[in-house]
Amino acid sequence: MPPTDRQPDDLDRRLLALLQDDARATMADLGRAVGLSRTAVLARVQRLERDGVLRGYHADVALPDVAAAHRARVGVVVRTTDVAAYAARLAELPGCAEIEAVTGEYDLVVLLTAPTAVQLDALLDRVHGWRETVRTTTWVVLRRYR
Repeated sequence: MPPTDRQPDDLDRRLLALLQDDARATMADLGRAVGLSRTAVLARVQRLERDGVLRGYHADVALPDVAAAHRARVGVVVRTTDVAAYAARLAELPGCAEIEAVTGEYDLVVLLTAPTAVQLDALLDRVHGWRETVRTTTWVVLRRYR
């Protein structure tokens, strides 16, 4: 669903924070935490989903004996009037997990993942080689706390 202009209120923010901590929390548990009925919480959560605020639920998986993927946040400065097309091109790359348009020094911040450092480096080289890419700055993720 496309996002709307409706802004989440304080109660919505509390529900979103609880869901970020535990996406498997039941509506009844959420209701007890914020002082609403299960039905009222369900209606709010469904509205947040419809409005595009709550975009999904996921499992954070760490398989035994499988090395964690190498992750890097990449600030990208581009020279193009069609940033959306550039972002769509990025999205097609294997390992491109997130793309965000940002304010400040960079046009985009991208999360790239790869099974090995060599593959991550190859992804970075590929992006840097595009003619629209002015420059990139890479922050390799050493540890995730949350």
